[in-house]
Amino acid sequence: MLRVGCISGTHGLKGALRFRPDNPDSDTLAEVRRIFLERDGESREFRLTAIAPLNPTTRRITLEGIADINAAESLKGAVVMLATEDVPAAKPGEFYYYEAIGCEVFLTDGSRLGAIEEIFSNGAHDVWVVRDAEREVLVPVIDNVVKVMDLPARRVTIEPVPGLLD
Repeated sequence: MLRVGCISGTHGLKGALRFRPDNPDSDTLAEVRRIFLERDGESREFRLTAIAPLNPTTRRITLEGIADINAAESLKGAVVMLATEDVPAAKPGEFYYYEAIGCEVFLTDGSRLGAIEEIFSNGAHDVWVVRDAEREVLVPVIDNVVKVMDLPARRVTIEPVPGLLD
């Protein structure tokens, strides 16, 4: 399962929900038909019937079987999950964060730098937080640094730019 956001509240009286995606730039939810809502240790599957933007950080969603505000109110605070098999394939040259977390990072000289433990966007590009037992390195995910991403092998090779490892 892949977390994609949470239900922040209701929208209107007919059961619509306010969905706050973890990545507001992602359109993944628009490409799936089912979601899972997790709350209080329980998971329920729903058919997603509509999604529309409300503002830059929130979407309005409707779910089959949720037709009034009382039913919608009971879902407030739920975590929205997708089954990984429902996630659309990444486009060429792209990857999902969950695919890269845990990959081992090596330099072009073959030495191991660490493993990708976190990923965030700085607005211009993604940044990998690579850690080993001794240090943490923030690796910009840009063409002149990332040379090879072999996700099935869980291995990434980078060419450090001046100052990256200092």
